[in-house]
Amino acid sequence: MAPNIFKYATKELSQDAAICWLVSCAKEATGKLRECGVSFVQTLMRSGNSRVINAKNGKVQALDEGSVIVIDAEPSKQYSKIDVYFQVKWDSKLVGVIIEDKIQTEMGDDQLERHLAAIGTDGNEELDFVKAVYLKTGYVFDDELEKAKRADYCVFDSEDIEKFFRNGRWSTTHPFVRDFAEHVSILINDRKEALENWDLDQGFVQWEFMVALRNALGLGDDWPARSFNIGGSAWTQYPHWNDRGALFWRLDSWKPLRLMVDTRRVDNENVLAAWDEWDNAFIEATGLCDLNPAPFRRVRTRKGNVVAEGTIGAVDVRDCLQQEGLEECVERVHALHQQFVDVTGLQ
Repeated sequence: MAPNIFKYATKELSQDAAICWLVSCAKEATGKLRECGVSFVQTLMRSGNSRVINAKNGKVQALDEGSVIVIDAEPSKQYSKIDVYFQVKWDSKLVGVIIEDKIQTEMGDDQLERHLAAIGTDGNEELDFVKAVYLKTGYVFDDELEKAKRADYCVFDSEDIEKFFRNGRWSTTHPFVRDFAEHVSILINDRKEALENWDLDQGFVQWEFMVALRNALGLGDDWPARSFNIGGSAWTQYPHWNDRGALFWRLDSWKPLRLMVDTRRVDNENVLAAWDEWDNAFIEATGLCDLNPAPFRRVRTRKGNVVAEGTIGAVDVRDCLQQEGLEECVERVHALHQQFVDVTGLQ
């Protein structure tokens, strides 16, 4: 068997090309491969409970059942900066299909809305409907899912793609189809393994942990913030620029779980003098909740002459996660947090 092309074609542009190729098969291929392409387009159209945007008035509605004919032989890549764009006839209705395609990255600010504006969803004379699809083979974060739905995009994730190939049994129709199906299955299995092993070097594993901790601490509906540092290392933390207090937790790929403080929110005339008290309270709390303090580099970020934030203490939760599981580990961190708050009065 030949090697899988997607072992080497790992960029989003390569995935764009794979999607365009599958769509083109609905128009240009013959036999089983054409059936595969038509079925793929139909599956995209029926994603999100068949939701579309009426191009005449901008309202969201569901398409009726219909047969699809691809009328654009060459799906456009980067048309008006849209990853993939093509048009289909759904019965007698002309539908413009937008696909925002991602692997590991996420949509930029207002990116989804700009794509809709470029096609026109308010008085477009050519189109009857617009189908907007957010297709991602990587992990879809909760807040990312929310943003896509808020922009009237239907989310089509790796599990949806895997289901299409599995249910349609299309992977034997062509080596390229087989490679793409196998590639998506590998991505899903790798994510499952990372979560089972609580590999905190992975940003989405950090996210799963921090969402569970957020829920335990009762921090409301604010999502954790996340990013990637130079070199691709992930970090995840709670946003601390709200009115909920000075404390926040942070995970970095290369560091333990750290309790940090935004000192600008602390009502104390001499914050640096209070730091020793906080250090001692944290160490005492770790002993009471059966978590071992971890070494960390004492870094305090300054904004001008003011110490803006810094680390109070750290615990390495990796062993606890792998040996005791998520629920037990989060419960211990929650107990540590509450003990620290009770002693110091910090929130």
